[in-house]
Amino acid sequence: MTTPLIHPVDIASVRLENNLALAPLAGTSDLAFRRICRRFGAGLTVTELVSARGICYDPKLKRNWRYLVIDPAEKPVAIQLFGHDPDDFETALRRILLHPLLGQTSMIDLNMGCPVPKVVKGGEGAALMKTPDLAARIVERAVSIASPMGKPVTVKFRKGWDDSQVNAVDFAKRCERAGAAALTIHGRTRAQLYSGRADWQIIRDVKAAVGVPVFGNGDIDSPQAARRMLLETGVDGLMIGRAAQGNPWIFSQILSSLTDGSDLPRTVAPADKAAVILEHLDSLIDLHGEAMAVREMRKQLAFYLKGTPHGATFKVLAMQAETRADVASVLSDWCN
Repeated sequence: MTTPLIHPVDIASVRLENNLALAPLAGTSDLAFRRICRRFGAGLTVTELVSARGICYDPKLKRNWRYLVIDPAEKPVAIQLFGHDPDDFETALRRILLHPLLGQTSMIDLNMGCPVPKVVKGGEGAALMKTPDLAARIVERAVSIASPMGKPVTVKFRKGWDDSQVNAVDFAKRCERAGAAALTIHGRTRAQLYSGRADWQIIRDVKAAVGVPVFGNGDIDSPQAARRMLLETGVDGLMIGRAAQGNPWIFSQILSSLTDGSDLPRTVAPADKAAVILEHLDSLIDLHGEAMAVREMRKQLAFYLKGTPHGATFKVLAMQAETRADVASVLSDWCN
């Protein structure tokens, strides 16, 4: 019997109702946006990456709270950490998992794929693909803390450092042996950053090499692309990142298309989009207050308005908004 393209996924003891996940996105995948993506159908959401060492110097979790905060109602959700010292991960995980709210996270994800210079220069993120023994020790230490508390540990990584150092398959095997309960592979090297095309063959190779669930990541920007990746690579699930920025509807579109073949419109009606934008803003206001929320929403408005009629003009106006009323006024004019 053929496995449906959309199906539940078990990551150790955690069951995802479907195999679509929102990738961790710095500056985007905060609680406000995760709630929206969950409502539109994401089976798993992941926090923005948080520094394990930063948590070590933040014993009361005040400075990192905005990046760590979760809502039990959004479960399953993963908290993602990055770093390079196993001791840092042990300290950070104890603080997170013993916290009355954060301890309700469904799982812990280890970032070993972030390509940005300020992360890799410290030997963190994608730089760990150059030190696979250290990466395995980090996974082992994280598993030793999280697993007894019922929290699976997962790992997100890339194809390799560059085209001369493509080691995703060996890296995946090491992570699995170290106790990782699931893996996500982005089909680009660190040298590519987000340019060029993702290599789906390496994703297929990783899936064939390990026994734990594998999520594919890279160039999943439509229901058609989602279908192709699932069929071409055999992955258990899909992790969607940049294509979801300003476009949480991509989850409902993929679910609809791959479940029963019905295609939802790719273009969202302006009034419907405006309603979700204000929902997003209101959630940010609840979290951070109006002034900070409006400032942070400017970047998200750029994503929401990208590619829409007169979007560039209204994006300029949105960048000048200082209050919720300003944002609502810009959206009203845009809709009309």
